[in-house]
Amino acid sequence: MSEIDIAEVRAWAREAGAYARRHFNNVTAERKADRSWVTRADVEIEDLLRARIAACYPEHGVIGEEQGGGDLDSEYVWCLDPIDGTGAFVAGLATWCVSIGVLRRGEPYLGVIYLPILDDCYWADVEGPAFRNNERITVSDTTLIDSNDWISVSSNAHRQFRIDFPGKTRSLSSIAADCCYVARGSSLGALIGRANLWDLAAGFAILRAAGAVVMGLSGAPVAVASLLDSRKLAEPIVIGPPQLIEALRTSISRK
Repeated sequence: MSEIDIAEVRAWAREAGAYARRHFNNVTAERKADRSWVTRADVEIEDLLRARIAACYPEHGVIGEEQGGGDLDSEYVWCLDPIDGTGAFVAGLATWCVSIGVLRRGEPYLGVIYLPILDDCYWADVEGPAFRNNERITVSDTTLIDSNDWISVSSNAHRQFRIDFPGKTRSLSSIAADCCYVARGSSLGALIGRANLWDLAAGFAILRAAGAVVMGLSGAPVAVASLLDSRKLAEPIVIGPPQLIEALRTSISRK
């Protein structure tokens, strides 16, 4: 049995999403040092989630996009992206989300991702399975790829990669959303660039429970615990169903 009440975490994600939705289409954004967007909603949602975690799980560590990390040697570490896809949020697109992941001893343990505009909540705990709202989800079971299938890619993938995928590519502008659409079997896979832990932790827990495979573009395994010091992924990664992961990986190369 999970040590964390995932129903409570889902409620926190919905609370945070409701707050963000009140700002949607009326956003004032600023540039951070890395030129990415930040809004008032990003900062205040992370404050809200940190307060909820501190009240219920004071011995746990927390790392978040806006405030960094503390107590990262704890058995449990929460990984927060208050608005994953801030660029989509600023642009008035629907695919931004609240992402709450938990690692236990450096491995994905629990994940909740809530897309407020779509009212979709994806979630899984250590026991599995994965869910979209109250419906169980799994990765695609297809063994063939046709022209109507799709994978998600980053918005700048055309500048960084050669992609010889026989279907379509789409940019959802949110790594957490990329993970959700692979987990539910809508997308056959995703190419994710050198992301941070807060982008990935919740999605990795959901993907694991849905039966997905995660690997580096080189074929190397992904060391999640190594990201706890706020470093980015060592290389781009590919996610997808086990029977297609090699076909997806080998269809992509760096420029």
